[in-house]
Parts: sequence; structure tokens; C-alpha cells
Amino acid sequence: MSAHPTPLRAAALGIGAAALAGLAFTAIPQTIPTASAAIAGGRGATVPFTEYEAESAATNGSVIGMDRTAGTLASEASGRKAVTLSGNGKYVEFTLTAPANAVTVHYSVPDAAGGANYTSPLAVYVNGAKNQDLTLTNKYSWYYGSYPFTNDPGQGKQHHLYDDVRAMFGSTLAQGTRVRLQLDASSVPVTVDTADFESVAAPIGQPAGSLSVTSYGADPSGAADSGQAITNAVNAASAQGKVLYIPPGTYTVNQHIIVNNVTVQGAGQWYSVLHGLGVGVYGNYAPNPSGNVKLSDFAIMGETVERNDGDQVNAIGGALGGGSVVADIWMQHTKCGLWLDGPFDGLTVRDNRILDMTADGLNLHNGISHVTVTNNFLRNLGDDGLAMWSEQNADHDNTFSFNTVELPILANNIALYGGRDNSVTDNLLSDTQTQGGGLHVANRFNAVLLAGTTTLARNTLVRTGVLDPNWQFGVGALWFDAQNGALNGTVNVSDTDLIDSSYEAIQTVEGSTVSNLNFTNVRIDGTGTFALQLQTGGSATFAGVTAAHVGASNPIYSCLGSAFTINQGAGNSGWYTSTPYCGPWPAPNYTYPGDGGTTTTPPTTTTTEPNANLAAGKPVSASGSTQVYGPGNAVDSDAASYWESANNAFPQWIQVDLGSTRTVGRMVLRLPPSSAWGARTQTLSVSGSTDGSSFSTVLGSAGYRFDPATGNSVTIPVPATSQRYLRLTFTGNTGWPAGQLSDWQVYQS
Repeated sequence: MSAHPTPLRAAALGIGAAALAGLAFTAIPQTIPTASAAIAGGRGATVPFTEYEAESAATNGSVIGMDRTAGTLASEASGRKAVTLSGNGKYVEFTLTAPANAVTVHYSVPDAAGGANYTSPLAVYVNGAKNQDLTLTNKYSWYYGSYPFTNDPGQGKQHHLYDDVRAMFGSTLAQGTRVRLQLDASSVPVTVDTADFESVAAPIGQPAGSLSVTSYGADPSGAADSGQAITNAVNAASAQGKVLYIPPGTYTVNQHIIVNNVTVQGAGQWYSVLHGLGVGVYGNYAPNPSGNVKLSDFAIMGETVERNDGDQVNAIGGALGGGSVVADIWMQHTKCGLWLDGPFDGLTVRDNRILDMTADGLNLHNGISHVTVTNNFLRNLGDDGLAMWSEQNADHDNTFSFNTVELPILANNIALYGGRDNSVTDNLLSDTQTQGGGLHVANRFNAVLLAGTTTLARNTLVRTGVLDPNWQFGVGALWFDAQNGALNGTVNVSDTDLIDSSYEAIQTVEGSTVSNLNFTNVRIDGTGTFALQLQTGGSATFAGVTAAHVGASNPIYSCLGSAFTINQGAGNSGWYTSTPYCGPWPAPNYTYPGDGGTTTTPPTTTTTEPNANLAAGKPVSASGSTQVYGPGNAVDSDAASYWESANNAFPQWIQVDLGSTRTVGRMVLRLPPSSAWGARTQTLSVSGSTDGSSFSTVLGSAGYRFDPATGNSVTIPVPATSQRYLRLTFTGNTGWPAGQLSDWQVYQS
């Protein structure tokens, strides 16, 4: 089942404004994609756009889907549905729910005979007046055959059918504006999946005291190759300890730009573009990795049109440690977004957009540690979306958090191959296509065997898992593989939602035993086949694991007898049977609400569901606040806004009214995820009331550490209690003389 035969293999995003002297980034409030808002629950990345699904817009085209067959236009679309426009005059029209001055369209045009490249126009109308033509192409899409794939249609097995095009309108369109995408002069059909509308800020100006790449001969028109000029500018900025600025323009670069101990700042993802065949920004490789590299606010647009794992054609590569930061970069049409080779230590990758790769979105390869990958939006990847591959040396103490990974065309949304003490938290993963699942933990590809404690918490997986074309059985949304040795490092899976899984929800498979798995508060809602598919010996503990809308008549598949031990704790329902099914693999049976082979619409989360945030948007008050940092910021589902109490005046409190007396079993407290918020410990207690006047202690005073390296998030189990009002009383904060809170989430369990 290997999607990665060779070592070199190859939505949710917050645009940051850089205070360039220290490169301290300030998050800007954004909107969660509409396609996932109902089920995201605060998970996934915060993006600078509103995502509109074509099938939900006005159209005279043909809605295609629901379809989960690999290699089809419907299956490779977000939500497994899209709109095909075939014939002039066919359109899809979006009505803006927020102002926008730019759009990114996720689309597909057919391949040409023999795999030749061609372009096709798609007209854009604004309130009935033509604005411009988008130029669509099949150049970066349509792969065929088996790994490592070709552009020869004669090999069949078509896949990777979509691409993205972006454009600005020239002015800001108001809420309520009608934007129509229409075929006016095209002889081929166009399939539109999504349109991401956003308000792009004005270009960032050159910071005082900085150097500019144009001063060293770089050509913003793209007419001349600027590779050597930018290299010279990078070296000068590093030697002088100055920021290097990339002014607006498209710079032709057909080589790697090597960086070390330097800050490179563009005018913004939409304005400063490095474009070319083989373009990439690379650190020096171990054993002397680059350090103190800050990259932000530009785009890297490659020209990679095939999968060749011998080519170093990644947007960002090499080794970047020592406090390096990669932020607010748009990466598109390269092999990988980031393929990083260790060993090295200390990197933050955040607020990036990674689209249309021929291989991985990001891979931490070989002994990489203390890396935080957070708030990134990834779509249409050619291999794993986010991966850690512990070949030779263990990747350890890394975190993947608050990322959105959509549509990996091959392999998994997120994969951990060996390593130790790594975390995957608060991610939103959707629409796996083939040879993978949503979240994968494995001893595979000769990785250092899994050890320590692996934490998988608060992730939402939607329509993940596939039918493996080689093995001809389902791959789980969440799956564990012991191919290269016993998988017995501790894996804790908690507060996780597996929604509308294409085949089984949870799977163990291959080789040796899989043990020390612990599942707590896992919700399975919708499977094509089983809730649990066991194909190797071992053991797991389940508590608070519930299942509904399971496709198979028997919720467990196992032919192992007593070789796999299921240890049951409290709170399980809907999936356990003492006599599992053992027989031929069944065809999937989709009973998730809204399925039936025609549509897949996840239900809107309501406050009656255990995994709903009971505090979101509810009335809130406080003992006091500072400036504009009022208590409402703690329940507005915006991680960047926050409440801050009166300074130097402990104790201080914040209180939420849940609207009615509710059972409470868990809280999540957060501070803004930006690294500008240093780690701190806040001392607080929890009290509750049914009438708003008489409060009793729910949890006594304790210190809770908030650390940006782990998402600045604290989960607090609460002894089961029924309260209408909850109050947090702060008595200390090691980072600031006040109580601080950006997000207060309250859950039933």
C-alpha cells in the first residue's frame, strides 16, 4: 500500500501583519470556510477568505456528485460535489456574504489528447458587468498510471484533476454583490468546485532600514532571471543584520535561494511572487543547518508538472532550525510545499497556504524536533498533507495544530511515521482520495519505531478513509499500521470526531501487534462499513466512544479471536459486539444523514450535542476589563481577540451564562496562538451557579500553563456538574498582571 516507495517523496489561514524589527506577527480575525463551519467547532485553520461551494450557488450548469469513486471529478471536489459548466452561457453565480476584492477558484478543465497543455478562459461578471477573464489551464493537473505517475492518458487511472487560479477585482466588492463565473468563449467544459473570496490588504511597504532585492538587480517584471540577484541580496542582508524586502512584482527564479540567519519579508502573498522552474528557498543541510531564518509575506509559484522524487523542486527545503519562522507564504505548483531534512531543532510554520502540490504539503524528515506547524491551509496535495517521517532519527516533540487539510489526492491528510512524543491537535481534515486515511500513525517506511506518548486530540475528520485499490478493502479514517515492527508506543486519542467516514472509522492493520491505544471521547457518526476494523493483534482501551449511522450490520470486523483485546471503560455506545463479523468485505452502505448516494451535508452542530461548545456566543460578564479587551472576546470563537481583566487587581473573574442548566464535563481555555504571546501560567478556580447569585466551587485554585508551542491551549476536565452560570476567578498570571482569555469553550463531556 506504500504511496512513498523512495525516500525523497514528495482550508484556515491567518494573514499576519509583521512588525518587522522583531518579526512579531499579529493575527487578523477571519472566517472559517462555509463548507466546514457547521462541523469545525473551532478546529482547523482560521482563514482570510470565505469559501463558497459551487453546488450551493445559483447555476444553470450541472451539479455533479455525491461520488466517492477515486479519479472522478465529483470525488475530488470539496464535499464530493461540484458544478460542471458545459456550453457557452453556462454559469455559477455567488452572492457575497462579506466584502471582497479577490477570489481563488478551485476548478478543473479536461485534459487534451496526448496530455498536451492548453488554456481556457472563464469570464467573471460583477453585478452583470464583465470584470475580466480568468485563464484556466490543464498544465498542472491530470496525472495517470501508477506511482510515480505520468502525463500519458493512455495509462489510465486518471487523478489529480483540479487546480487553483487567483485574481483581484480592482476594487472592493460590497456584501451582496453577485459574482458570476461564466463560459463565454470556451469549447471545453469547466468544473467549478469552490470560490474563496477575500479582502486582500494593501501591499506591505518596505520597512525602515531594510535592503531591497531590486537594489541588487532583481527584476520585478519577470523579464530577467533574478535568482543570482536575490541570492546576492540575501547574503548582504545576512551579513549586515538587516531585513531583506521583496517589493511587489513577479520575479523569475529558476534556482534555490539559500538562506541562513536572515529575515526575508515580502509585500504580501498576493503582491511579491517568486516564480520559476525549480524555484525554492532552502536552508543549509545538517549537520550545519540554517538557523534564525524568518520568511514571510510572499508567494512561491513553481512550474512542477510531474512527480519525480529525484528532483529538489520544493517551495521550501533543507534544514531551518534555531528559532526560524515560515509564515504567510503562498506555495503552489511545486513538488512539496515544505520538505525539510534533519536533524535540526526549533521551527515554526504558520499561517501559510499550500495548494496544488505533486507530493506532500509538508514533511518533517529525519530527526526534526520542537517544530510547531499551526494554522496552515492545505488543499489538493499529491501525497500526505502533513507528515513526520522518522527515517534514521526520531522526529520528536513536534506539534501539528489548527491546520485544515483538504483533498490529499494520494495518501493521508496527516501521517506520523514513527518518532516519539509528537502531537496532532485541533485539525480539520477532509476528503481523502486513495491509499490513505484522515489520520495515520504507523511504523512504516523503515522509520524509527514509535515510542513515548503520541497525542491525537480534538481533531475532526470528515469523509476520510478510502477503498485501497491494491488491497481491495477499506482504509480507516483513523488507522494504525505496524508493518515494520510492533506499534506499542502510547497513543492517546481524545475528543475526536470521525464524521461520514468513507469506509471504517478506526482500523489496525499489517505486520506486528498494535497496542497501548487509548480512545477517550471519540464520536463516530457515519461509516461506509465498520466502526472498528481489526486486522492485527494487540489491545486498546475505549471510554466515551460512541457510534451512530454505521454502514455495516455488525459494527466490528475481526477474524482475530482473542488476539486483540478491547478494554471497555464507561460511556461507550453504538459499536461494541462480542461476536465481530469475519467474512468477505462488504460494499459501503452510507446511512449518514443526507447521504444516500446523492449528497453529503453534515448536520449543524447544536447545543444538545456533547461535542458542542456550550459557551459560544453566550452572554458573558466580568469583574472588569482593559481598553477594548472586553469579556465578549472570550466567547466569539475568534482566537485572535481576547479578554483582559483590570491590571494589577487580582482577583478578577469572567462569567458565562449557558442559557439553561447544562451538564458540564470539560472546558478548553485558550490564549491567542501567536508566538508573540510568550508562555505563561495562570492561576484560577472554577465556580458554578444555577441562579447567577449563589456560586459553589467546581474546581479549586490551580495553575494552568499556556504555551504557544502547544497552541496556547489548556484542557480542563471538570467533575460532572450541572450549572447555568460558570465563573473563572483568576488570582495570578506569570506573563501579565491580569487575567487573560481569548477563547472559553465549555463541553458536556
